[in-house]
Amino acid sequence: MNAFQCISTALYPGNGEPVTIKVDTLDHVAGVAHLCRGFDIAPQDWPDGYGISNENVTLSTHQGTHIDAPLHYAPGLSDIAAAPIDNFMGQAVVVTDTVSGGDTVDIDFGVYLQLLDSHAGSARAVFFITGAYRRYGETSYFTDFKGVPARYVEAALDRGYTLIGTDAFSLDPPFAVMSRAFVETRDQAVLWPAHVLGRTRPYYQIERLCNLEDFEGAELIEFIALPVKIHCGAAWTRAIARKLK
Repeated sequence: MNAFQCISTALYPGNGEPVTIKVDTLDHVAGVAHLCRGFDIAPQDWPDGYGISNENVTLSTHQGTHIDAPLHYAPGLSDIAAAPIDNFMGQAVVVTDTVSGGDTVDIDFGVYLQLLDSHAGSARAVFFITGAYRRYGETSYFTDFKGVPARYVEAALDRGYTLIGTDAFSLDPPFAVMSRAFVETRDQAVLWPAHVLGRTRPYYQIERLCNLEDFEGAELIEFIALPVKIHCGAAWTRAIARKLK
């Protein structure tokens, strides 16, 4: 049987995210001084003279590989801590569209529906691989990627899938693309269509999947992507997967 592989990005300062990640480290030397305060104990009393390190991290819940809950799409909907964990483990259908060009995934919709139908009831998720993961950390990763059309998402929801994933920065197209389309048409439907769909059809998104070389072209994988239990509209996850078909 294939071994599980990590399909998550690493979080680190300077990774190019729009919101800067900040890590304040209490190292082992400072840690021992901190732990000795108020006690009759000196730093040299600790094994090797070291205490215990700690880090205070400042970042968005939407950085790195993370899972969005319905609360992210509209006020009053459920947060990620309330999500049943069954949504985040099991089988996922894989859709690969790594052809260069375009702002949205573009595969034969009929073939896509057949793929969904063949695994409906057994698979829980649909993961889109667009090739964006290869550019994680580069400036273009955050501005040049393919979104997933809302009708692709809705078709999956119609068949019982509850988690939609992508290797791109967002499930929707780049904000600049959506903004230009709105300015040209004044059509609200072009603004965050996949996210807005979640207001009436609540579902979960996993964005910024990574390290997908071995899964391109696959049909079905087994995955585990448990979100951190935090009362927010999203949470980070350490996602892993292995190929089934």
